[in-house]
Amino acid sequence: MIKVLLVDDEPLEREGIMLMLANNRSNFEIIGEAGNGIEAVEIAIKEKPDLIFMDIKMPKLDGLKAIEQILDNHPSVKCIMVSAFDTFDYARQAMKFGIKEYLLKPSKVSEVLGAFDRMTEEIETERKQGIEILEMNQRSERFSAFIEMEFIVSLLLDHVHDFDNEWNEWLDLDQKQGFVVVFSFESSKLQPDREEKGEWYRLLKQTLHKQHDPCLVGPLTGFQVPVFVLMNRGEDATLEIRQDLTRSVIAQTQHLLDNCKVLAGIGTVVSDVTQFPQSYEEAIYALELVHNHPSASYLAYSNLLEQRRTELIPFEVEKELVYAIKKGDIQQGLHLFDSYFQLIVQASEMKVEMIKKEVETFFIVLSRSMREFGFNEDVQLSFDHLETTIQIKERAKSHVSTIVERLGGWRANGVESLLIEAKDYIDNHYDKGITLEEVADKIGLSSYYLSKLFKDRFEQTFIDYLTNTRIEKAKDLLLDGKTPLKEIAMNIGYKDPNYFSRVFKKEVGYSPSEYRNNYQQ
Repeated sequence: MIKVLLVDDEPLEREGIMLMLANNRSNFEIIGEAGNGIEAVEIAIKEKPDLIFMDIKMPKLDGLKAIEQILDNHPSVKCIMVSAFDTFDYARQAMKFGIKEYLLKPSKVSEVLGAFDRMTEEIETERKQGIEILEMNQRSERFSAFIEMEFIVSLLLDHVHDFDNEWNEWLDLDQKQGFVVVFSFESSKLQPDREEKGEWYRLLKQTLHKQHDPCLVGPLTGFQVPVFVLMNRGEDATLEIRQDLTRSVIAQTQHLLDNCKVLAGIGTVVSDVTQFPQSYEEAIYALELVHNHPSASYLAYSNLLEQRRTELIPFEVEKELVYAIKKGDIQQGLHLFDSYFQLIVQASEMKVEMIKKEVETFFIVLSRSMREFGFNEDVQLSFDHLETTIQIKERAKSHVSTIVERLGGWRANGVESLLIEAKDYIDNHYDKGITLEEVADKIGLSSYYLSKLFKDRFEQTFIDYLTNTRIEKAKDLLLDGKTPLKEIAMNIGYKDPNYFSRVFKKEVGYSPSEYRNNYQQ
């Protein structure tokens, strides 16, 4: 529907145009009439018409000046100028404002309808282009978000890609430094649902993308979101600047959330994106300390924390211990726990209460790590009733053994079937735009661990398996010799035929057309 504004100081002229349109066209509505230029400007700003029939000679404010003011506020409006004076000067001034239609009074019905139809076609073309541009921008935003998440996941898993240059081009990584902030949501609910967690994630991303420095936002894994804040190399990135950004993001996001607390750990600045894992580990360590201090909402890794990390409980020892337990290596796990416990005793100066607190903290860390892994049993432990160091150690070692045993049973009965389920899901949905996050959510694992376990079990990454599945199906469709390439691309999950062709040639060595022609020969 085209919204039309009629402007003429003669009511009969306005009525005449209205009748011509009403008797011959149905795709319009009159949203207002004006008897002078001032009224026309007021109505146009308020109602935002698509098309204006504008008389030139009017009292108070003539049509040309009125159009100039209207275009300043509503530049997309179209205009048909109407005048009883056939002078080139009026036409020349109208052309200056991009006006293409000029009617002389008295106008014939055919002339009014012709001008209306031409302007309507132009309006509808621009609307269609606007919708296409909006859809393209929305697709671009979704694609950019997907690229960001894949990039962060690849850094977390330390994957080596053969398209690093493309990462640089897509994400503008050249001459960049940055630091990692790991945000964590702490809900008052025991089991927040997927929709609620999705809303937390959306609000956090919305806040992050308003910041001055660009932020690459990773996926929500469990309750944590890794974020890589990019800065120009050499730009000042002091502790205060990193804390200010994090504090601002927490405050803005927290304001939008109910029954959920936002926490964060901040890593140090690294000079290259390949050093992301270092800053990420530092942020995770700082975040764990935040979790253990109810009054804190964020903490930045610093030289002081580095000293505590080294002197109190070496992070690498803790990391190796957690890895051994998750791997199911009971012998290595108990051996590392002995070393780990001895470090706690030394750092605590044999104070039983401090030892209890540190060992309890370890099991909190282990429990969170296991949940991200997909093992949802609570493995936390309290030592309140124990009185000696020996009692604490033996109780903790016994608990470690129990966890490894339970994890072994879960792995044997659960993980294998989950991975087969993930593979089956890919096999049955490769023709849709499925993602690692979607499959992980379907089978109840975090995307991080699904990616890792999938590669360990099938000796290829999730993306490689999905791509190979699609390519094999494409080969079958190409060999029938009939299905158009565009249709093949759509049938195997690629919306862009050009992108499909590039992937096919990279995997097979031939373009789809070359592959089909070679077979037919």
